[in-house]
Amino acid sequence: MDRLARPWRDGTDHDRLTAAAGCDTVVPLEEVVETGTTIRLPIVVKAGQHVRRQGEEFRSGERLLAAGTPLYAGEIGLLAAAGFARVRVHPAPRVALLSTGDELVETGADTGAGADRQFQPLPARRAPARGRVQRGPPGAVGRDEPETLARHLAAGEQADLILSTGGVSVGDRDYLREALNSRGFETVFWKVAIKPGKPVLFGLLGDRPVFGLPGNPAAAAATFELFVRPALRRLAGFPTTSPLRLHAVLTDDVQGDRTRECFLWGTLREEPGRFAFQPSRRQGSGQNRSLQGARALLPVPAGCACSGRE
Repeated sequence: MDRLARPWRDGTDHDRLTAAAGCDTVVPLEEVVETGTTIRLPIVVKAGQHVRRQGEEFRSGERLLAAGTPLYAGEIGLLAAAGFARVRVHPAPRVALLSTGDELVETGADTGAGADRQFQPLPARRAPARGRVQRGPPGAVGRDEPETLARHLAAGEQADLILSTGGVSVGDRDYLREALNSRGFETVFWKVAIKPGKPVLFGLLGDRPVFGLPGNPAAAAATFELFVRPALRRLAGFPTTSPLRLHAVLTDDVQGDRTRECFLWGTLREEPGRFAFQPSRRQGSGQNRSLQGARALLPVPAGCACSGRE
């Protein structure tokens, strides 16, 4: 049945609040028909409709967010609605990044034979891991000299984590461990039975974690995902640090290493009821092409050969 009422449009906010006292139902303006000085309600109105009741979203004493919860738009909006203008957070860890090697040149510079352009995929990879990268000025590459490397390491000791690439293997000019040891470095592990990334180094410089990754880009990226990203997540306060694991079918045959666990870069796509993993055609540790389009790592146990579905 249509009902008629006088429109409520004029008056101050105080007048409106006074007029609303004792009401228990809200009818949206778009659901009424206004004719002159009256309005008609062509709909059936239910008592209590469109009323936001006290305590329906959260109640006194209720925990809104657990410790370790990332603050995105929804979480920030909830805190603001509860009246919290400031909350205690874990700051993004500061990462001191050092690229080492006499063979490195700045990106864009003319290169001669035997030179490598100075690029590592790590700054691009650190964003989802919640880290702020601190790098030196252009040209501040750690040359293959123990004293030079030690100065760079000293400059990075204000960061929460030190991350270097190159100089951790057993070559004649791999001086990173020597430079670290000169500053009281405590080795936790050096060399892991994986491919790529065998010479990865981890230890402590005082109470500061230090990761020494291989210089080859694919190896550096793989060891970053396996070792550094979980550490950055822990420093950022995340409650879980393990990478996401998914079951997937292989699109191609793969062959593991005889003595080391292999981690192959590839693309992951979703199919009806399952995921499919396609290994990158180039898996050389020194090739940037193995990272092109890659969004996942496939662990292949030592001595294992796996057949794809195609």
